Amino acid sequence: MIRGVHVLLALTAMFPACAPSRTSVLDPVVRRSPDARLPAAIDELLRQPLELDTAVRIAIANNRHLQAEYEELGIAAAGIAEATVLAPLEVGFSYARDINGDGGEIEFDAVQDILGLVLMPQRRGAAKAELAATQARAVDATIVLAAEVEIAFHELVAAQQALELHQTAFDAASASAEIVERMHAAGNATDLELARERQQREQERVEVARAQADIEVRRETLNRLLGLSGDDTAWSVAARLPDVPTEAPALDDLEQTAIAENLELEALRHEADAARSRRGIARIRTFLPELGVGVAVGREDEEDWHVGPAIRIALPFFDQQQGPRARAMAEQRKAQHELTATAVDVRALARAARQVALTAHAEAVHLRDVVLPLGQQVLDETLKQYNAMNASTFELLSARRDLVDAGQQYIDALRRYWVAIAEVTALRRGVILHHEEEQ
Repeated sequence: MIRGVHVLLALTAMFPACAPSRTSVLDPVVRRSPDARLPAAIDELLRQPLELDTAVRIAIANNRHLQAEYEELGIAAAGIAEATVLAPLEVGFSYARDINGDGGEIEFDAVQDILGLVLMPQRRGAAKAELAATQARAVDATIVLAAEVEIAFHELVAAQQALELHQTAFDAASASAEIVERMHAAGNATDLELARERQQREQERVEVARAQADIEVRRETLNRLLGLSGDDTAWSVAARLPDVPTEAPALDDLEQTAIAENLELEALRHEADAARSRRGIARIRTFLPELGVGVAVGREDEEDWHVGPAIRIALPFFDQQQGPRARAMAEQRKAQHELTATAVDVRALARAARQVALTAHAEAVHLRDVVLPLGQQVLDETLKQYNAMNASTFELLSARRDLVDAGQQYIDALRRYWVAIAEVTALRRGVILHHEEEQ
């Protein structure tokens, strides 16, 4: 059974002898705004500072890669129509005239292939299994996109906050360098002291430029995920990273939940079912490639019409379905191998995600509750000593830089924690993210 978040609905029923409508196939995956209203709705959302929930909504509605994934549902649904109709009725007519011109023979026959009817349950089963696998992957793609947007959003917010801290560090380094430059001009500072302060200032200038470039790169990542270009990329983000919770997240059941909910495993199971059905079809066609029944009508000379049954059977002298049988068996084995491999991957990734989340949480809590307060205390005490003329300006600026550095470490720990939580949430919802944490 497909599992997911609030945008995901139950699978729709498939009706025999017709392809499901596009709406009935798409609705189980995600509800979407009408196309005509979508651009205006997105434009209205982008006029306000972008929030995480808003970004996810825009991405699901506007990301063309995701829309292409949804079109796979229509392709798979067409297989339902193909599997639930019989082959065309074959009608034959013949007329033979005696070579002496004394009379002739007329024959009509209509034959319907009924082997398709016999195999319809297997054909329909294979088509339904393939559609179910496609629906599972469409849900997977939707959740993956939402998680990628969440991660990109957190990384952009973290980059903006990091720029603020780098700007603060640059301002402190610039002030310190200006003081030393004045002291050096008065003969109260050495060339070495002046060079060190200038080096620190220029290094901080580099960090500011790097942080500004990082923001632009993060914005483009989010633009790509949201499907935005042109004037639509002029949005803003005013959010801040949420503070890390005091208590560590409860992740003891993550591995079991990730296995139970994984949508790729679900899709692979459906694909194995489809391959099994196709294998059964090929096995029957090995012995009976074609079976048709119908009626034959004929008249010879001027005699009355005669009617009788018609049967058509194909004999597998040359084609014994070796290719279809081998293909179906290989597809079934492939699905089973991928099932086992994916289960191993999910378990390993769940354990790793749990460790990353807990480590990032512990680091962020330690920085917030221990390192930052100590840094603030050092700055406060240095300021007291500076006011009492027992500490130099350089010591005060150094204490301020140290506090800024600790703040940058905390912002980075927060970023890694919320990225890890996004990955954990995705695992709980049944998907695997291929997000590589920056070193």
